[in-house]
Amino acid sequence: MIPFEDDEDAWPDEPSEFDPDSLGPDPPEPPDPTPEHSEVVEAAEEAPDGLFRAFWASVLSLNVALAALAVGGMMAYFQGDYETGGLVVLIGCVAAVGTLRYYWGVKTGRYGAEKRADERGEP
Repeated sequence: MIPFEDDEDAWPDEPSEFDPDSLGPDPPEPPDPTPEHSEVVEAAEEAPDGLFRAFWASVLSLNVALAALAVGGMMAYFQGDYETGGLVVLIGCVAAVGTLRYYWGVKTGRYGAEKRADERGEP
């Protein structure tokens, strides 16, 4: 008997070729679109134009603020470049104040005034 001889009956439980799909469960099927999702889209379309723009402006402004504050702080601390790092942190602070301005405008009702006037029948 030769020890390294290819004998098909040597490992009867072993498959002839590896199947990677046999490693785990089948992936789940995506859910079918339901009327619930269309209600969310309709609700988004009903938002006043000013409120919609204020929301996306605040999202963009907050992203700029977070990125600038983080990058500016790292530039100042790790590289010792206080001039450029300080400028980037200043840009982040201005963007954060802009985000607060949009937030305060929404809280005081400045961006929803058009919708309320339309509901009351005012011009």
